[in-house]
Amino acid sequence: MTQKEIMEWMEHHLDGTKPEQTALGMIKADIKEHGFENWLNLPAIPIVEWYTQTTEEVASQLVSDFKNMMDLENEIGSLGIEQSSKLDPVASVEAFKDGALDVMKSLLIYLLTQEMANAYYGEHTH
Repeated sequence: MTQKEIMEWMEHHLDGTKPEQTALGMIKADIKEHGFENWLNLPAIPIVEWYTQTTEEVASQLVSDFKNMMDLENEIGSLGIEQSSKLDPVASVEAFKDGALDVMKSLLIYLLTQEMANAYYGEHTH
């Protein structure tokens, strides 16, 4: 397959779940930054490091937002103001867990896609 065909294959192959869409976005960003052939040869360790850094930033922001919302709820409650809706800590932790699993799935999809792209591109270049 050519580079163009591989890009089209990835667009078609990774168009469903949130982890697939995340992997495709990360792949495109890395191809833009490093070039297609360099991306094919990127080792897994820096890819995992980039995923870890991004996940840490997003998770830190989510925890901060959650804490701020809890503080606001507590402040409103202490003023005796009726609240129409409240945070559900259990649902929030479940959503956080699901998000963390989606990140791990996305990383696996990224690395598998890179491996498959390498195989397909290798067929074209040899």
